[in-house]
Amino acid sequence: MAVYVLRTWKIKPGAWPEFQRLSNEKIWPGMEAAGATIIGLWTTIIGDGNEVVLVTKYDDLAMWERTRAWSQDAPEGVDPALWQAAREGVRDRQALTESTHARVMTASEFRAP
Repeated sequence: MAVYVLRTWKIKPGAWPEFQRLSNEKIWPGMEAAGATIIGLWTTIIGDGNEVVLVTKYDDLAMWERTRAWSQDAPEGVDPALWQAAREGVRDRQALTESTHARVMTASEFRAP
């Protein structure tokens, strides 16, 4: 059963452009090669400032767990250079981050994507 992850970050002021770039150019290619589907990335325009929200779809919980292992070698079938770039992107994006939180969710049987 597919799982969806809603991850939020509180980022440092002015970090939004670089946060987007690192996500798109460095991190997501490795995650997508491992089977994840990036649904969208948003930033708050009304409410708490410097908040970022990401929704990602995974085939199952095991797939999500495999993509959390940034300290390990590339998952099977993923180009090691692509994975290394993603690992570096995660490290660089963490430097822009004040805090983060993830919620791993399953969809309702009604109006599920």
